Amino acid sequence: IQSPYKLYLTCPKGFESICSQELKSIGIQHRKINPGGVSFSGNMDDVYKVNYLSRTGMVLWLEICTLNTKNEQTIYDSILQNNWNQLFQSNYTFSFKCIQRGKQFKNTHYIALKGKDSIVDYFNNNNLPRPNVEKSDANLNFLILVDKHSGKLLLNTSGAPLFKRGYRTVPHDAPLNETVAACILKTTDWNSDIPLYDPFCGSGTIPIEAVRLAKNIPSGILRKKWGFFSLPEFNKSRWNEIKKNEDSKIDSSIKLEIHGSDIQNFCIQTSKIHAKHANVLNDIKFRNTDVNHWVPFTDNGMIITNPPYGVRLNQFKNLSQLYSDFGDILKNNCEGFKAYLICGNREFIKNIGLKTALKMPLRIGKLDGRLVGFELYKGSKKRN
Repeated sequence: IQSPYKLYLTCPKGFESICSQELKSIGIQHRKINPGGVSFSGNMDDVYKVNYLSRTGMVLWLEICTLNTKNEQTIYDSILQNNWNQLFQSNYTFSFKCIQRGKQFKNTHYIALKGKDSIVDYFNNNNLPRPNVEKSDANLNFLILVDKHSGKLLLNTSGAPLFKRGYRTVPHDAPLNETVAACILKTTDWNSDIPLYDPFCGSGTIPIEAVRLAKNIPSGILRKKWGFFSLPEFNKSRWNEIKKNEDSKIDSSIKLEIHGSDIQNFCIQTSKIHAKHANVLNDIKFRNTDVNHWVPFTDNGMIITNPPYGVRLNQFKNLSQLYSDFGDILKNNCEGFKAYLICGNREFIKNIGLKTALKMPLRIGKLDGRLVGFELYKGSKKRN
């Protein structure tokens, strides 16, 4: 593999254009939006920067080669043709996965095994010590991607997915993924001048991501380990130089008005621990408040929140009432605000009783949810 590399940054579905805009701001000129991600070409500096800075991406993949996907054997042959000894060091471990868009092969697990065999056979055929397979923590993680008539062999340059920022340490049921939170913040056009409220803050993800966005804190600042450490082109001093340069762009002077509240004291304590780990605790005011007693402290602002939707709490009856009550609070106390709700269960949207200004499909775990936006006018727009 040689630079310029063919790179592919995956992102949450529906946020591809947000991800592409972010790549542009990082300095990536030519980008192509695909379903579920953005492809572009770049060099090793780009690999470092995108991994370190991207808030909206999930994994940055590097294309090793194209694959003939006629059958299992042609995939094996395509992989065998590479000079694998140039990528592997003698003690390296590797893993293989396969995903397909379509139903060409019955068993993707078997395709992944063929890929693994191909690399092992390359080393055996050349009388070289063969690398070992390691499922959970390998140096090199490969993905065979099978499309309708073609395929690619990709290498994970990120390591753990990029939403694992490193500040979330307390286990929490159904937490909002950090990348999805960042994508939503960018979709809403929130900025540091606008007071921000999250009345169902859970483990604190939305307020924490907001501070990191506003202060330009690199999303990977807490991470110690990256997939690209194992690439032959990895240059430690260059990586440290880029990291130092990006860290110098953090703006600590920005003053923010960010509030997170939750009915559960456990959530508030968890949020505070996470905010402390993320080094943003002084920028967020957390309080333990039942949403029925919740009011904003400013005349204008933005509400971005992820209300409960019954997966965790398993109490649908009270939930429809909760959404209805929250709709009344928005109507009565938040004139002039914009509000964005992450609805894991679309059924509850109608309970809010307000006309939506935005409705966007959103995958939340396995749920087919929605991001809904409301513009809360002063009295002029009547309730449906």
